[in-house]
Amino acid sequence: MRIAMIADAQSVHTRRWAQGLVARGHDIHIWSPRPWTDFNDRVHLLPPPLTFRREVFNSVQQIRREVAKFKADIVHAHYISHYGLLAALAKLSPLVLSVWGADIECFPQSRGIITRNVTRWILAQARVITCSSEYLGQITGQYTSKPLYIVPFGIDLARFVPHPPHDGPLRFVINKALENVYGIDLILKALRDVKGPYSGRILGKGSQEQTLKNLATTFGLNSHIEWMGKIDPEHLPDTLAWADVGLYASRRESFGVAPLEMMALGRTAIAHRLGGLTEVIRENETGLFVEPGNIATWSRILQWAVDHPHAIRKMGSHGPAWVATHYNFHDNLNTMMTLYERIMAE
Repeated sequence: MRIAMIADAQSVHTRRWAQGLVARGHDIHIWSPRPWTDFNDRVHLLPPPLTFRREVFNSVQQIRREVAKFKADIVHAHYISHYGLLAALAKLSPLVLSVWGADIECFPQSRGIITRNVTRWILAQARVITCSSEYLGQITGQYTSKPLYIVPFGIDLARFVPHPPHDGPLRFVINKALENVYGIDLILKALRDVKGPYSGRILGKGSQEQTLKNLATTFGLNSHIEWMGKIDPEHLPDTLAWADVGLYASRRESFGVAPLEMMALGRTAIAHRLGGLTEVIRENETGLFVEPGNIATWSRILQWAVDHPHAIRKMGSHGPAWVATHYNFHDNLNTMMTLYERIMAE
């Protein structure tokens, strides 16, 4: 099957879908404004996205021309508010649209009735619409009456395998971009009142890095926290498995790949009770929830975790079976392939 993907080639999710489909024997080409060295001969570079100007017109013309030359059986646009828009304007067919998160949570509200109507129009061009969570399906359903298929961002269980539990003081990790939306500042504020031995690692880069480091210094947390920067995907599983628990205080979260990675490794997740996080974490079995923004509750739960690391580690032991049953990327690929084959049959 020849599949044209309209997506960001530097996104880890785009790459996983592309690699998974290639491994199944399909011919995949990607139209993206950013390159991917390992997939270089299959990536068609688009003009960088700026605003709704000539770049959009040029991208649409390029996609229309090159996808026709490629003779795609399926066109799959990931993230509807940009790549879905380009595919819809190019009148590509048969079109699969995948909703990822902010493209349906934020974009329709960004310019009022204009962007709401644009969202409805984009979705109307699709033969099939997928969403990465039930939560996103509920939001997407406000803009279309078409059937919606839930296809999560599953976990590669060949890479994220269960690790044995640790001994000694509690270890935590935060594996999110250092941006305001992920609420790392809330965890730092909660930790200032936590007593006892523990250590933590904060992974990633972002615009809030210096602000967060200053906050950690102000709260006297530097002896507890190590800032790891961006981790190479090859080393990510072992880096995460160093910890006993992952902490997720996101102010908005459409799914929850990061906590799923931790649970697949045999680790616990503690997260805000919002969005897609409520689907991926099984309360009191694979993790714990905190009401959004409640710093006092974060402090209380983190103090309990520091005082009872054995309980946190025991909870983490339930994670691998949960992830394998509900969020195996192999199963997600099968679901997507079934949708493709249904379109081809039609």
